[in-house]
Amino acid sequence: MRTTKSLVMWAAGSTAVLLALAGCAGNDAGKPGSQGPAGTVAIDVGNDMTVNLKTGKGLKVAVFIPGVANEFGLEQERAANATAKELGMDMTLFDAGYDPNKQLNQMQTAMTSGNFDAAVVMALDGVMSCKLLTHDFAKANILTSISGSPLCDDGKNQTGKSVDDVWAPGTLNFVGSNTTRDYVDGWLAAAAKANPGKQKVIAVLGPAVNTQTRVTEAALAKLTADNPGYSVETIYTDWTTTDAYNKTQTYLQGHPDTTLIMSASSPDLTQGVIQAEKDAGLSEKVHVVDIGFGKFQIQQLEAGTVQLSTMLFPFNQMKANLNSIAAAQRGDAGTRFVDDSVIGTAKNPFVVTKETISQLPAELR
Repeated sequence: MRTTKSLVMWAAGSTAVLLALAGCAGNDAGKPGSQGPAGTVAIDVGNDMTVNLKTGKGLKVAVFIPGVANEFGLEQERAANATAKELGMDMTLFDAGYDPNKQLNQMQTAMTSGNFDAAVVMALDGVMSCKLLTHDFAKANILTSISGSPLCDDGKNQTGKSVDDVWAPGTLNFVGSNTTRDYVDGWLAAAAKANPGKQKVIAVLGPAVNTQTRVTEAALAKLTADNPGYSVETIYTDWTTTDAYNKTQTYLQGHPDTTLIMSASSPDLTQGVIQAEKDAGLSEKVHVVDIGFGKFQIQQLEAGTVQLSTMLFPFNQMKANLNSIAAAQRGDAGTRFVDDSVIGTAKNPFVVTKETISQLPAELR
């Protein structure tokens, strides 16, 4: 558990949050906040439920993230600390260590403690935590903003969660982009365009039970249907560089005919992938495409070790989550889907190549 006392600033924190709001039929916006009991504002969260959110500074907010074992989690932590301080929130961060059961226990304990007014949650297992976050939290008068991991759908169906249906009633909103089906489809389409014809593909993903992994797998099924020359296999990791390296190395030893590697997260997974590819002597043969952010990603694009990428926005995402709760305090429930993209959109992700790096905003370079 971490609090705002462990503040670490990052340059992107100085950037104004870009809330590209994508309204959707039936889910377009929460109703404006109305007067609740003294010192509160009533927030409609859907499913005929209302949360009476305390107004003023000192709001007690629980932030639940998968873990800080990789750069994505560290950016979430930095953003939570910086934004909570800026907004005058009393924030407590819960690190689940990438254990879905631990995270569920953390959320249940926080709910029953009565110590929190609101929560930001990136769920490790959106199905397992569905009822807790869409019903129990609201009944406990905790306003919940979901961060980047869809709830209540295991992502295996061929539709997946698009920006038009990603919001789960019972919560304030969904903030994100890269875990939506639209975004993943855009990434894979860009990869297929850059690598036409017959391809033997390995997709290096997170844990098999992770919602983002499931959504990506559903998108991969569409990719192979649309591109008959594509043969795709998957590797599941714990999101760390070491695990990605070990499993990719083992796979390449048995499959030296691999032509394309898709890394679901840079820098962490991509670092492991690139090293495994190098050790196997396949750097000149196998293209790498990934999703990521930051200096490592840019360096690899410029060096030619990564062919193309789409972006992640963990700092902006977390900042948007907390800002949406602050807006709800002021009576502005906002839209149900908040696109965290700093460039591009969830429906049309910006594709970064060596040629398009110059178009990135300064804070992403």
